[in-house]
Amino acid sequence: MKRITVGFITLSMLISAPSYALFGLSDKDSNSVNKLSSQISNSAKNSSELVNTLKSELGVSTTQAAGGAGALLALASNKLPADDSNELDGLSSQLGGLLNTAKSASGSLDSMAAVKSAFEKLGLDSSMVEQYAPIVLDYLNKEGASSGLMDSLTGLWK
Repeated sequence: MKRITVGFITLSMLISAPSYALFGLSDKDSNSVNKLSSQISNSAKNSSELVNTLKSELGVSTTQAAGGAGALLALASNKLPADDSNELDGLSSQLGGLLNTAKSASGSLDSMAAVKSAFEKLGLDSSMVEQYAPIVLDYLNKEGASSGLMDSLTGLWK
């Protein structure tokens, strides 16, 4: 449970820079939080096409869109074989920031149950995973993902 919480915190910070206040971080941590917030803001900007697609198609907030996609990518980062993981890393410069942030949480999100828990903590129903996955897969397909990677992700995100 602790690993899920850490993963959720990382993912939820993708967009909302002031979210550190919600997690009770003290003033002494504010410099590192500000630095992380800047990195997160850049991650969100670099991933805006996917995030905007999720927002418009599912009617979710920016934080929910980025957090949900990040949760799925974190699971992929943790579970894909090396070849597929390397392909995913190289697919899109627009996913770079989101992928890097997801990788930092990948140890926390090591199962679909953990991903569903992250969705719930984002204020989403866990069944929304089934709506996010096809959109993320479609995006990756348009970016040139191989059929092998698409098959691996489809199996992983069931």
